[in-house]
Amino acid sequence: MLSMQSATRSVAVAAICATIAAPAIAGAPPMSLNITAGSSSVNESLVPSSVSSGVGIYSGSFNSPGAWNVNANFNAFSELTTVGSTVTGAQAWHQGTIAISNLSQAEVTYIVSLSLPTNVTQPMTGAFQAQVSGSLIANTGGGRLRTVAPQALWTATTGSTLVGTLFQDPFEVARTSAGSTTLGSRSFGSGTPVSTPVFGDSVTMTFVFTLTAGDTASFSTSLSGIGTAVPAPSALALAGLAGLGMRRRRR
Repeated sequence: MLSMQSATRSVAVAAICATIAAPAIAGAPPMSLNITAGSSSVNESLVPSSVSSGVGIYSGSFNSPGAWNVNANFNAFSELTTVGSTVTGAQAWHQGTIAISNLSQAEVTYIVSLSLPTNVTQPMTGAFQAQVSGSLIANTGGGRLRTVAPQALWTATTGSTLVGTLFQDPFEVARTSAGSTTLGSRSFGSGTPVSTPVFGDSVTMTFVFTLTAGDTASFSTSLSGIGTAVPAPSALALAGLAGLGMRRRRR
C-alpha cells in the first residue's frame, strides 16, 4: 500500500488548521465505507481506534471471500466552528491509503466511497483541496486498471454537490508482467481552493474503476474542506438597516 507523502499531509493539515480561530465543536465521527463490486454492494463503518486533539485514526480490513479485499488506513477530522452559541463554519478532512484487491477470476468494476460526516445542518459555502496518487500491482500474468466511461477515477462530493474530479476518463494503466506501475498523481485546490455553493452534511471521496483478476489497486489520497455559514435573510436585513441608520446619523 502506498504511503502518504509527508509534504502532502503538511499542506492539507496546515490549510485546515490555519482557519481555526474560534471555539469549535470537534470530533472524529464514524466514517462510512461503501464497496460495490460488480452487482454486489456492502456498507461498512470505520470507527476511530484512537482520537488525539480531535483527529481520529481509522483502519480496517474488509473482504468478500473469493471476490475482493479492501484495506483502509486514514486520519480524519471534522468540526463546527462557533462564536458563542452561533455556528459560523465547519471544517473536515480525511487523508490516508486504501487498497482494493480483486480476488475473483474475472475483471470487475469497483465503486468505493469513503464518507466523513460534517454535522452541518445550515446553509454554508465551501472551499476544497484534494490529492490522489496510486499504483497498479499486477499478478504474474500482468494486469490492467481503467476508468469506466464517462466517470473519472476519483470524485469528491459534499452532500450531493460535486466538488471536483481527478484522473478523468479515459484513463488506463496496464502491465504485461508481474510488478507495480504508478498511476501518477493528480490534485486540485492546492494554490486556490475550489469553491462550491454548498458545504454539505458529509465530505466524500469515490473511486470508480475496473480491475483485472488477481490484481490490486492501491491509492494514497486526501480531501479537505472549509465551510462558511451563509447569513440568514433576517440577519442580512438587520445588517442593512444598521448600515442605513449609520449613514443617516452621519448626515
